[in-house]
Amino acid sequence: MAATEADYIIVGGGLTGCALASRLQQGDPSLAILVLEAGIDASDNPQTRNLEGAFALAGSDLDYIYHTLPQSNTADRVHTITAGKVVGGGSILNYGGWARGDAQDYDQWAATVGDDRWSYDGLLPYFRSSEDHFQADQNPGHRGSHGPIRVTSVLESDALRKYGLREPVKLAWEELGLQQNPRGDCGSLIGICEFLENWKDGQRQPSNLAYSMKGINVITGAVAHKITWSHDREPSPTASGILLTDGRQFRARKEIILTAGTVRTPQLLMLSGIGCNGVLSRHGIPVIHDNPEVGKNYFDHFAHFQLWKLRDPEKGLSMGTPRWDNPAFYKGLPCDWAVNEGVPPLLLKAALQADAARGKAGDESLMKPSRCLVETMVVYSPVGAPVPVDGSYVSTSVMLLLPTSRGSVNIVSASPNDVPAIDTNFYDTEVDRAALIHGTRRAAQALLGTKAGKSYIEGEVAPPGFPILHAESSDGDIDSRIRAAGISHAHSAGTAAMGKVVDTNLRVKGVEGLRVADASVLPVPIGGHPQATLYGLAEQAASMILQKA
Repeated sequence: MAATEADYIIVGGGLTGCALASRLQQGDPSLAILVLEAGIDASDNPQTRNLEGAFALAGSDLDYIYHTLPQSNTADRVHTITAGKVVGGGSILNYGGWARGDAQDYDQWAATVGDDRWSYDGLLPYFRSSEDHFQADQNPGHRGSHGPIRVTSVLESDALRKYGLREPVKLAWEELGLQQNPRGDCGSLIGICEFLENWKDGQRQPSNLAYSMKGINVITGAVAHKITWSHDREPSPTASGILLTDGRQFRARKEIILTAGTVRTPQLLMLSGIGCNGVLSRHGIPVIHDNPEVGKNYFDHFAHFQLWKLRDPEKGLSMGTPRWDNPAFYKGLPCDWAVNEGVPPLLLKAALQADAARGKAGDESLMKPSRCLVETMVVYSPVGAPVPVDGSYVSTSVMLLLPTSRGSVNIVSASPNDVPAIDTNFYDTEVDRAALIHGTRRAAQALLGTKAGKSYIEGEVAPPGFPILHAESSDGDIDSRIRAAGISHAHSAGTAAMGKVVDTNLRVKGVEGLRVADASVLPVPIGGHPQATLYGLAEQAASMILQKA
């Protein structure tokens, strides 16, 4: 067998690409699997597994560092979109947070595409098959025990990993009426959930190390230009191979599977002739299949980060203090809780009505009392803030879980070397604004308006030129801050949406022999943190392919 041929060619050796390749090989060892990855294999770099790398690798040479078009809803700022350019992809760059979405999120996915395999119950066997959960025995119907990804909690990772703010933060949220949810990873996100991580023995677990890559041919530095086509089987063209930018070609005997991510996957589809007829013709690309939905439906977990000053830094409550001399404190992200909430019904209804008046499609299911629209985390470190890491500060992340704003990705030329035009359209709907303003206010209430919170937090540290925010700040002041400071949480998805670009078997519509199996296929936003969802997607994709679905 020539090295330029394989049964399955997987384009993109990221989180889903490696997991999918591994499961295909394990399911049928006779298969020849080829993974083409544009980046390098950084497995020998300790930062790909430790806490330092979680903070440092975004923006490094292992990151595509995409830049958006100026965004009118966020003060005409150009945003940076992080995406892994390395074997392991986003699992190399992320912090290791492990949180499935709410069951209702997946059920909406299934209802949108008319296929219960993508509901919570439909995906549950695949979630479980990815996990080695530290509390699997307490809820074996929802948690896996034999998968490659170790899922742990802060205290379970090391009995000495006891952060000083663990109880005060929990008490602050309880003062606001929230309750701890001991099963936040079992279909219901709402409440104070233990922050879970896919760390093992004090190390992050990139997908290429957690999943066995034995027997799989991985070629790095392989930048895909386009898919090549065979027209032997009428009426639909068949994906037959991949052409790289350096001229090398690889032929697939069975299928090509794109796992290149939310930006690169739609770009590669368009460069290959699948996309809007007008766009392709404008750039001189022969049209294989006219589908104007390619590149649309972009969404992300847009977020607002804030910095807070501790009252007594000498107590050793945050990263950088000399008192953090316990190695256990560095065995994961310094954070104990992920707090998930909805938005008050009156606020949300008014926002939905305002969006409807502007012609924006609304989602009435968000009105259900148990839908979670925002997640808030208190991190015992000044994440990304331009201040010394000296134990004086903590930060908060308030993240939209179910954004209703939609953007797009479009090619700007026929060259694979030209970065696509990324229009995220962040913060475009009244629903997103209501949710993020409310979430920001709730964070201030927890830290400054409760006995537990204000005992430890002196106040917010505002960016230069902006008023300090507190629980009584006006909606206008909070809105202005979010427009000036809100950023991507690096959870982008949706640009090759199921039901519009791919079918429910992940097959690209209008052609044969081509599938997509990455975050771009999500038709609707999913709460939580995406890697738990994406591993489940990869597991189900492998099952479908092996069963020839």
